[in-house]
Amino acid sequence: MTETGKNSASPLCEAQEVSKLFSARSGLRAGSGRARYVRAVDRASIAIGHGEAVGLVGESGCGKSTLGRLLIRLETPTAGEILFDGKNITHLKGGALRRKRREMQMIFQDPASSLNPRFSVYSTLAEAIRAHSKRLSTRLLNAHIAALLNMVGLPLSALDRHPREFSGGERQRIAIARALAVEPRFIVADEPVTSLDLTSQAQITSLLTNLQRELNVAILVITHNMELVHHICRRVAVMYLGRIVETAPTETLFEKPAHPYTRALLASTLSQNPDDRSRARVLPGEPPSPLDPPKGCHFHPRCPHAQMQCKLIVPQARECSPDHFTMCHFDFDKEIISAARAAPTAPENGDSQV
Repeated sequence: MTETGKNSASPLCEAQEVSKLFSARSGLRAGSGRARYVRAVDRASIAIGHGEAVGLVGESGCGKSTLGRLLIRLETPTAGEILFDGKNITHLKGGALRRKRREMQMIFQDPASSLNPRFSVYSTLAEAIRAHSKRLSTRLLNAHIAALLNMVGLPLSALDRHPREFSGGERQRIAIARALAVEPRFIVADEPVTSLDLTSQAQITSLLTNLQRELNVAILVITHNMELVHHICRRVAVMYLGRIVETAPTETLFEKPAHPYTRALLASTLSQNPDDRSRARVLPGEPPSPLDPPKGCHFHPRCPHAQMQCKLIVPQARECSPDHFTMCHFDFDKEIISAARAAPTAPENGDSQV
């Protein structure tokens, strides 16, 4: 899927046919028996342009977070390549990787666990800055930290306080400030609003949107929240069982999804209108195990349109409209899409909501 999502000749960060396998053996039996592997990411390709906001969506366990960690080399790919600014960083180690990390940062899913509870806000930000700017004077360091707090909407009085003294939304602001501390060019935001209440979600969404545009930093937003994607991202990639099955400009994806899984994902989104009592659409069955993924198209056991070729042949990425790629054997006309949307929504035994 090497062409998927390439909106420019030279993207800032790019994964090319990347796979990541984890051993499923652990404990006393780790050294015996047949080796089994969880295929967390399976030949996935994605590209993020300079200053671009891209969303990565999909069910829990589909490999989104692992792909994000691969892009900034917190994990090493089992196969494939990671490129940053056109240079291969797949096998960078030691000091070379440490220097590159200044350009790539991550906002983790749970700020309560990603922030050191023993560190004050000042210590948290100072540690991040000094890790890459050891010769910075105390005066410049303090000025930089003050600017970071102002950037994320926190008062200077927060500097001597610890994470436990803040609300969830405030802790996420601290995590965002830490990610911005070294002035990165690319940020992976892993579920940045999931653990927050609705008011804090709206505030952090607005903050991320403004910062991304003002600083012109590229960002990959990993989330289940389709509203967040719609608000922040210019393009969206949809992931299913380790594979990127569709990428498109945000408005195109929401208006004309090309892959059956994308349509099911959008149909499962609950309306924020309290008067809308329609039930979310469900998919039959459970997602297959990454220990033993289906042959051919990974989605075929749950797809209402699956044919024989879906069970045997891995679909290749194809462009169905400008900058809109899908991994599906078929083009679905309006009649088929209408029939799919008109299907009964009541779950049967064993059904699971997306």
